[in-house]
This record gives sequence, C-alpha cells and structure tokens, in this order.
Amino acid sequence: MKTNNTLVGILGGVVVGAALGVLFAPDKGENTRKKLKSNANDLKDDLKNNFDDFIDTISEKYQSLVHSGSDLLTEGKTKLNTLVSDFNAEVDKNSK
Repeated sequence: MKTNNTLVGILGGVVVGAALGVLFAPDKGENTRKKLKSNANDLKDDLKNNFDDFIDTISEKYQSLVHSGSDLLTEGKTKLNTLVSDFNAEVDKNSK
C-alpha cells in the first residue's frame, strides 16, 4: 500500500511538473507544441523498437525451446528403442 501511494505521488509530481513546464516555458506555444509532438513521436518510436526487440527475444527463446524439445524427444526415442531391443534380445535368449 505504501509503495502504491509513493508511486501515485511520483507520477502526480511528474504530471504537475510537466504541466508547469509547458505553462511557464519561455518558448511560443506553437514551438512548444512542435517539441511535444516531436518528443511524443520519439517516444512512440522507442516503444515500438523496444517492443520489436522484446518480440524477437521471445521468438528466439521459443525456437530454442522447440529445438531443445525436439532433440530431447529424439534422444528419448533412441534410448527407448535400445531398451526394447535389449529386452527382446534377453527374452529370445531366455526362451531358448
């Protein structure tokens, strides 16, 4: 609960600070809006790039997991076939 209140306080401070910065900026409103738009576009591009990197990382890990699972399955099948062959050979040997 205390962490939530702290987080809300910090976010509120950031919003108030940004609003006051825009209101008291020494630049014209038109220039300020252009800067805000440019910064928003930069933020959007950064978020998109970070999301794309995240998706690539998840995809790589998924492919690695699939490959490892396939290798493990092949290894298990080989061991099972060996055990079955050994068992059949032992049964044949004991039945004679």
